[in-house]
Amino acid sequence: EPDDIVWVQDYHLMLLPRLLRERSPNLLTGFFLHIPFPSFEIFRLLPPRWRHDILEGLLGADLLGFHTYEYTQHFLQSVLRILGHEHHMGQITLPNHVVKIDTFPMGIDFQRISKTSTALETEHERAEFQKTLSGFRTVLSVDRLDYSKGILNRLEGFELLLESNPEFRGHVVLIMVVVPSRIGVLQYDLMKRQIEELVGRINGKFGSISWMPVLYQYRHLSLHPLLAIYGLSDVALVTPLRDGMNLIAKEYIASRTDMTGVLILSEMAGASKELGEAIIINPNDRREIANALKEALQ
Repeated sequence: EPDDIVWVQDYHLMLLPRLLRERSPNLLTGFFLHIPFPSFEIFRLLPPRWRHDILEGLLGADLLGFHTYEYTQHFLQSVLRILGHEHHMGQITLPNHVVKIDTFPMGIDFQRISKTSTALETEHERAEFQKTLSGFRTVLSVDRLDYSKGILNRLEGFELLLESNPEFRGHVVLIMVVVPSRIGVLQYDLMKRQIEELVGRINGKFGSISWMPVLYQYRHLSLHPLLAIYGLSDVALVTPLRDGMNLIAKEYIASRTDMTGVLILSEMAGASKELGEAIIINPNDRREIANALKEALQ
């Protein structure tokens, strides 16, 4: 209806703001991109008609939001180089409306995470996990099944840690939780198999009757068990190959109410621009992951 406000979410719907404006010019439309916007040199690889349609589709909005300043600047440069529209203080004036482009880093509900981390139900879950993990240093990996998350990279980094640092064998456990995603899609099914084969290889190579180096779970975790594992893990290993923000990194920190724990974070995640105290790594280098794990555990 006239004067309604519509909020459009993510890259699947990049064409929608313009379509809405053509249908209802008085509609107020906001758009938020949850993934990185690529640099001009990458974006220009798209066929001309596609890149024009995507940019013009987004410029149908009244407000455009991105996770980081870098992504915002990438978008503005692409609009200038491809469509010829200049901006003034993040505003682009078009014939029938003004578009405001700005940076809105996504956060978490810190108070909820922090308080729930010490709730009785979370403490009960933590006590149950402690029965299995007692005496071990723990590294945590939690992500949905997706090729962008770098799950295979972190497994290879952990394998290299055990190969090159025998003193960690029998003392460190990688808790790997992979959340099901896009079940039935061939590429995702293939990646799941690759992860499970690599977990099996590491456990077969280094494991013993009393110690399995990788504890692997392919399932969704509800809030209390998730926060319990956050609280038990000495290190969180977050290594996306590309990520708009990454809230797991923020949740891990928020859950550490005793102010302990070390975060290893990919420089390819938007969160790395905010969480500079983490150990920042390039996830494409498994040796860098292994060295970061050693530093974090020490």
